[in-house]
Amino acid sequence: MTTSTDIEGNSGRRFVLAPNIAPDWQQTVWIFIGMSSVCLGIALVCTWFGFWPVLPFAGLEVITLGWALYASARRSLDREVIHVVDNTVIVEKGRGRVEERWEMDRTWTDVRLHQLSRRWDETRLELRSREQTLIIGAFLDADERRSLDRALRACVGPMARWGDDRPVSTTDSGEPGASWAPGIAPNAGEKTG
Repeated sequence: MTTSTDIEGNSGRRFVLAPNIAPDWQQTVWIFIGMSSVCLGIALVCTWFGFWPVLPFAGLEVITLGWALYASARRSLDREVIHVVDNTVIVEKGRGRVEERWEMDRTWTDVRLHQLSRRWDETRLELRSREQTLIIGAFLDADERRSLDRALRACVGPMARWGDDRPVSTTDSGEPGASWAPGIAPNAGEKTG
């Protein structure tokens, strides 16, 4: 799987998540032509010598190979784009084009990396804002999810962690409760009025 990060102007970042499937469409077509030519060539030689039942099975193999290569090439178009701009987190998911889009308040969005209990070293990365929960990076491996989690925490949701049981990072002065995000006062989580 691959991820890339771009800076969008002075106030934002963009994370592009994509499956790491090596061959492009043209390479996939050439792989299909090469493998099906060998398979059908052997089947035709067998048919020539009287072993005609080999031909239908070879045809079935070529159809199955074509379907598998097509499904793999189509999956390579999957994208998840996370825009963190100004006070908004925008998540777009789709295959070749944007099919689904979500907007969340950047300040109140929390990033959570859950360790799944049923599978060894399997994680799930979520963006949570109010009642909305969105799973992102499902096709990433565990290390890539941890890396994305750290990168997103650096730019999303300082207010979402106030009052949480997780520790809030401290500044150089060592004051607990001091916020790591610039421009947020240490007492920003307290209610006023």
